[in-house]
Formats: sequence, structure tokens, C-alpha cells
Amino acid sequence: MEAVVFRGPEDFGLEEVETPKCPKGGVLIKVDAVGLCGSDVRTFSSGHFAVTPPYILGHEAAGEIVESNNEKYPKGEKIVINPLVGLCGECYYCTHDLKNHCENKITLGTNLPGGYAQYTALPEDCCTDDTIVKVPDDFDLDLIPLAETTSSVYSVQEFARVKEGDDVVIMGAGPLGNLHSAIAKARGARKVIISEPSESRLEMAHRFESTDVFNNPKEEPLEKCVERETNGYGADVVIVACPVGAAQEQATHLVKPRGTVVLFGGLPKDNCHVSFDSNLIHYKELNVVGGFAYAPDVFAKAVELIVEKKIDATKFVTHIMPLKDIKEGIKAIKTGEAIKVVLKPWE
Repeated sequence: MEAVVFRGPEDFGLEEVETPKCPKGGVLIKVDAVGLCGSDVRTFSSGHFAVTPPYILGHEAAGEIVESNNEKYPKGEKIVINPLVGLCGECYYCTHDLKNHCENKITLGTNLPGGYAQYTALPEDCCTDDTIVKVPDDFDLDLIPLAETTSSVYSVQEFARVKEGDDVVIMGAGPLGNLHSAIAKARGARKVIISEPSESRLEMAHRFESTDVFNNPKEEPLEKCVERETNGYGADVVIVACPVGAAQEQATHLVKPRGTVVLFGGLPKDNCHVSFDSNLIHYKELNVVGGFAYAPDVFAKAVELIVEKKIDATKFVTHIMPLKDIKEGIKAIKTGEAIKVVLKPWE
């Protein structure tokens, strides 16, 4: 089969590799569509501590079960794979409802060969209803890879308690920022403000009806915009959906007393320290929270939101291209030309 093989930072490309066998008790999946995720873009550029090259990345995979040794998951089903393919169920985190922090978790494309390939296989212990989520036969599989990103966004907004009537500021208009906008509005936010210094990304964000106010901080300081749009009180929730330390620092200035700051964009490991004005956190009684991954049951909820078109995936998936053009897809993401890139291994 053909697959993109990661051999080291900036060293990857399409190769002919052995097609995986269907494991005992497992399934073999023909990959029809796989999302190009920002975390994989970073791995292709800089490597990842948990990935030992050569390796096949890709964790947002959807396709058809073409061979099955598991009677519960028969041949012919259209499915999307939850990237959290294996949890131990026994560690402290699994037994204290913190499953996304499982000490022994197995992730597609990190601990198990992933979806940047024509086929991928799931072993028996990864074949569960949490991992293999059926997709209706008439639904376009090119759209469903958005489910993984949607899961992370939905999960952190649950944690941050985004609620009806909130004013929400989102810093960053990439795929994550626009998903935060859509989900915040679906949760009943009164006003959603999105801020983005890239004019092309900001222009692309206008396709989403969930955003009420578009801010380019190069043209108007974000603090001034938020002050005007919230009658001087500040936002209820500010979500930093970009990997920029200065944005994280600024967020504490944008929320009202007892507001919540969500740090959703991870920073580069060699530049991950920021300087908060701790008096703002203290005297405004702010909540500062992080957001990382999601519990297994949230993935099925995300699939449901997309299939039922409560999240309009057609507006997020801006580029569909052959797997062999993955480097063009990465370029489109880095330049801001694309919101979501989906790759097709059979084209």
C-alpha cells in the first residue's frame, strides 16, 4: 500500500509499504479520508517525543471496514476512528474520570500506525464502541475527520462552563478558533468575538455565522474592541486558540471579574513560559484553565453534532487533496489559506 512515512523532522513522503494484516479479533480499515491536523504538522516539522521514526502518523481517519475478525464490527461498515484507541481503565486517571490523562493510553498515529495510509488496522483490544464509531452510509466521509478536533473543543467548553448569555472572545481564527466559535454559539453564547491578525484567516472566518464580531488587532486593539462590545465589563470567557504566549498574557485583561481564561493553544516546548499579572487573577478572581483532549464518550457526541449538521463541517473543510500532496496541504495550513485539510489516500 501507499503511505506517508515520517522519518524525522522535515523528512517524510509517500512510500510503498507493506499492507497491515487484519489482527486476530481486530479489523482492517480502508482509509477513505484523513484529516491533516496541526499537531501532525508540528510533528512533521519538529518530531514528537512519543513517535519513533520511521512511522505512519495520522489520527483523524475515516473509512470502511474491509476485513474483520471481530463479529461486533462487520465488514462493510463505514466508520470513523476515535484517535484514543486504547485506555487501560485501571490507572488513577481512568478510575477518577480523567480518562484523557490515562497513563497507558494508545493513540492512533502515535502508538499505533495511523491514517496517512491506504489501510490501517485496529487490534482486538482497541475494538470498542468508544473507538469505532459508525457513520451513516449516506454521510460524506470527507467531512467526518473534523470529529476529533470538535471533540477537544466541545470538551474544554464543558470544562470552562461556557453557557447561555455569555460573551466569548476567541483569539485565533484557525480551525480550532472557528470551531470554538461554532460550539460557543451552539451552547447559547450571546456574542462571539474572534480576533486574528492574519487578514486572510480573518476573511475566511466570515463564512461562519456563529461569529458576531471580527477583530484584526493590527487595525483596532483587541482590548478596545472587547470594551466596546461588552459595555466596558469584559468577556465572560476568553479562549486562546493560538500558540502565542503574548495572547495568553493578554487574555487576563479581557475578562470580567470571575471570568474564565481558557489556554487552548499549546506553546512551543522551548518557549512555553509566560508572565501573567497575578494581581489581575487575584483581584478579579479569575479562573485560568487549560484544555487537553477529551474523554471517549465526547467523541461520539462530536460525530453526532457533525452528522446532524449542528456543526456545519462543509464550512470547515476547505481543502480536499490526494495524500501524495500532503506537503501542499501543510503549506496551506501554515499560510492560513486552509481551515481544514482532508487527504484522500486513494486519489
